[in-house]
Amino acid sequence: MPLDSELFVSLTKTIAPDEPFEDGRSTVAKRYRTAQLVTKPEMVCAMIKRAISAGRLADYFLADAWFGTKAMIRLWQETSLIPILCMKMNTMKYRHTEMVRGQPVSQELTCKTRYKHRVRKTWQSFAGQKYQANTVDVELNLAAAKDPDAWVKVRLLFVRGQSGESIAPVGKHDWAVFLTTDTALSATDMLELSLRLEAL
Repeated sequence: MPLDSELFVSLTKTIAPDEPFEDGRSTVAKRYRTAQLVTKPEMVCAMIKRAISAGRLADYFLADAWFGTKAMIRLWQETSLIPILCMKMNTMKYRHTEMVRGQPVSQELTCKTRYKHRVRKTWQSFAGQKYQANTVDVELNLAAAKDPDAWVKVRLLFVRGQSGESIAPVGKHDWAVFLTTDTALSATDMLELSLRLEAL
């Protein structure tokens, strides 16, 4: 059910209007400025808040890797929505603490590094599912640049297809990772909700 829409114009190849708007306060002038100056995550945040204000209630916010950013995760602190986001394979680091010889030891690793050292040989299969998964609870610093640290607990779901479900075997790079702030959400439920995103 479509609830809202926005236009996005990249600043890289923007063609300016032939003439300025007669009234800069008009709806079209305002939307044009928004399309140029507001980022996609900022647009989505505004759209979600408008939907909530209009009485549209939901439990979860599902989004692909375009919106796997700290800004979108912080939206959970401003609304009642629990995010389940496909995360980018970038330099974002997650802190994991474990006990070593009775002492807590913390490491900050990217998704790629964690997959390489902790996930790729520990996949778990689920009855009736064509996917394998692995979950880990970590902490993520949601603070913007130069702000004090703001670590929050999140759950990462690493997932890949079963090699038996396709003609070609599953390759070592055929995996994705999803994030949620609900660390009580089971791997099965998180996987089911993530598949809804895949179906969109």
